[in-house]
Parts: sequence; structure tokens; C-alpha cells
Amino acid sequence: MEDNCVPYRRRALYLLLTLPMIVLYAVIAAYLWRASLTFFIVYLVLFVVVAFAQSYVCVYLRCPYVGRFAPCVGGFCLPSSQIARWFKNVRRSEGIYNVVVTIAFAAFLGIILLPIYFLALRGVVYLLAYLGIVLLYAIGFLGWICPVCGTRHVCPGGQASTQLIEVFRRKGVSPKE
Repeated sequence: MEDNCVPYRRRALYLLLTLPMIVLYAVIAAYLWRASLTFFIVYLVLFVVVAFAQSYVCVYLRCPYVGRFAPCVGGFCLPSSQIARWFKNVRRSEGIYNVVVTIAFAAFLGIILLPIYFLALRGVVYLLAYLGIVLLYAIGFLGWICPVCGTRHVCPGGQASTQLIEVFRRKGVSPKE
């Protein structure tokens, strides 16, 4: 990645999509606090794991947003971009990168999947609302945030977004950028 990348230009849209997710994380954390202290702690630890793992990923991919506003999924780059500054001089290794990406992905999935059990216990409406919010967020993120990100060519989400947009274009449905 190039360090001279322009600042992310859809910051307001990113925040509009992501801040409700951050609120949702907080509501789920509060619910888990009441339901199970153990799962509450696990849930919080997953966020820390994702933030630190994403930081290494940012450095490995030479993300142009390190230390600045970074538009990564779920709002994790808000702290990760700053944490990544600590790792800037760390030796980059593809092997370590692969392990860290796997850990980050597993922890991120944990953040998304852990509440499902508790929401199902609470009621099917809560579960369906949660799944709907997560799905809408994912679609919005892949459709509007990833296509203009400076790391879209190396980030797995950016690559998926680029491929999906290309499929839509071939079918005659061209999303606006």
C-alpha cells in the first residue's frame, strides 16, 4: 500500500453505518453482563483480540490509514489504527500474518455469533432483529464502504466487495460509487 493515499472520503457514511453497530455491541454487552458474567468477559476479550490482531494486519498490509481514520468493518479500526502505530517497526511475516488474520476472523465471528444463543433465549424477535441488523450492516459495508477503501485490493472484505460489484456490473446492475 502507498502511504500517500488520500484520506478515506466516505467517513460520514462509514460512521452512519458503524455507530449503530457500536451501540448494538454495547447493548449486547450490557445484556451479557446481566445474563452471564463469563460470557460478558469473553465478549469483551474478543473485541480486544480483534483490535490488536487488526492492528498487525494493518501494518502487514501497509494500510495507508495507520494512525488516522480507518474504515474497517465493525468499527474495529477506530482503535486498531492507533494501536497499529506501535507495530509499525515490527518485522512483517506472511506466516504470522496468516495466523493473526485467522485469529482476528475467528474473534470477529465470535463477536457476531456469541450473542445468538442469548438472543434466542430472549426471544425469536430479538434474534431476528439482531440477524437483520448484522446482515444490513454487512451489505451496506460491502456495498458502500469497501469499494473506495485504500486497501480494497488486498483486504479480504475489499476483494469480496470488488468481486460482488463486478458480478453486478456483468449482470447490468451497476452500484453507484
